[in-house]
Amino acid sequence: MVDNIIVELMNLLEKKRKLFDSIMEITLEQKKVLEENKADKMESLVGRKQSVIDSIDEIDRSFSQGLNTLKKHLNVQALEEVDFTKYPELKNLKLKVEEIMSMAQEIMLIERSNKEKLVSIMNEMKKEIKQIKAGKKSIKAYEKPIISNDGIYIDKKK
Repeated sequence: MVDNIIVELMNLLEKKRKLFDSIMEITLEQKKVLEENKADKMESLVGRKQSVIDSIDEIDRSFSQGLNTLKKHLNVQALEEVDFTKYPELKNLKLKVEEIMSMAQEIMLIERSNKEKLVSIMNEMKKEIKQIKAGKKSIKAYEKPIISNDGIYIDKKK
């Protein structure tokens, strides 16, 4: 029973690692798009990434349930309490989790860089919009019809 649960957990982790590979690929695409100032392509990439993240969430829920079941069968609170000599597969499980966590950290670094670049692009766009608005305002000032107020002056000195 315990071996079956471990095998299932390993399968879930392998699926999750493949999904993280996809996220890494999409994140690198986003980086390239930002470097080329093609922000219009970002929306589709964000949609693809969200779909992968949703799949990872499902795997995480299944993994959490399986891990809790495993802990109950082993009668432990944490996997660190388990004798790895009795269950050597658990050591592989732990290594796989660490590998995925490392990938997540790497992705987060790239994401942070992408976010900074995106903020920079947005700030540049805001400046351009302000300049356009100022230009429109000055053009409108010249487009107004000149209202002729030729006043009549009366000379009272006579």
